[in-house]
Amino acid sequence: MAVPVLGTMSRHVDRPEIEQVADVISSLGLTVVQLSMESAGVDPMPGRLPASTVARIARAFENAGVRIAAVSGTFNIIDPNRDERDRNMARFIELCATCSGLGTRVVTTSSGTRNPYSMWRAHPGNHLTDAWTEMVDQTGIMADAAARAGVVMAVEPETANVVDSTARAKSLIDAIRSPGLGITFDPANFYYPRDLTQMAETLEAGFRDIGRHIALAHAKDVIAPPAGGTHCHYRPAGQGLLDYPLYLRLLEKSGYTNGLIMHSLSEADIPRSRDFIFACSTGL
Repeated sequence: MAVPVLGTMSRHVDRPEIEQVADVISSLGLTVVQLSMESAGVDPMPGRLPASTVARIARAFENAGVRIAAVSGTFNIIDPNRDERDRNMARFIELCATCSGLGTRVVTTSSGTRNPYSMWRAHPGNHLTDAWTEMVDQTGIMADAAARAGVVMAVEPETANVVDSTARAKSLIDAIRSPGLGITFDPANFYYPRDLTQMAETLEAGFRDIGRHIALAHAKDVIAPPAGGTHCHYRPAGQGLLDYPLYLRLLEKSGYTNGLIMHSLSEADIPRSRDFIFACSTGL
């Protein structure tokens, strides 16, 4: 098995200057990054940035030998606060236009939730028809904007959001049918507690459903919640139940090449997760 091109989210390396962030990521033996805009001292959803800021970010990672695999553009696309949703939608469209200057073609996002407090918390309304319809409408607008900018919006299936399974992700792709829509593939997100006993089956189904649409791959781990919990908890890669040897084999077989991004971890966790993933890829 080939050794994966490994990276992390820039927000897991907290330094005052973007050049320092890039240098630390490189020093950890990583060669790709998912750029969180707050790492560059700007708003997480800044919209289009001044050309000088874009050039500085791009230069920092280029000088460090780290490629920007994706930019985080995640917001709650069905936010019950419509004013906030619409502001972020406009900023997302502007952010897509910024990507060419950063040397990337992927902007990550979510499918949203009706939860008014957190876009990563579930809500009963997520399974209602109106939530699906609004999510599809919003995704269509975003995918069109991404395609016009020559990038891909990578929606992340997540049990707390409207697209809470790979089957629903496939339904979304079939509904939109746009070159501007792809997937952030994070298999730890695919598991409700009941699915943890079907580790291989769930992973294999994920690749069957959406494997050919992967724009960005993530690496974290999953564990069962405390007794009575309805959603799994997440840990750094190598500290949970995910079958990483199988995941890496299937990811390689899919033909995906844009790098594997570690997250849900601290900077101190990175070496351990990095070494675990490399060991799984080499069969050690």
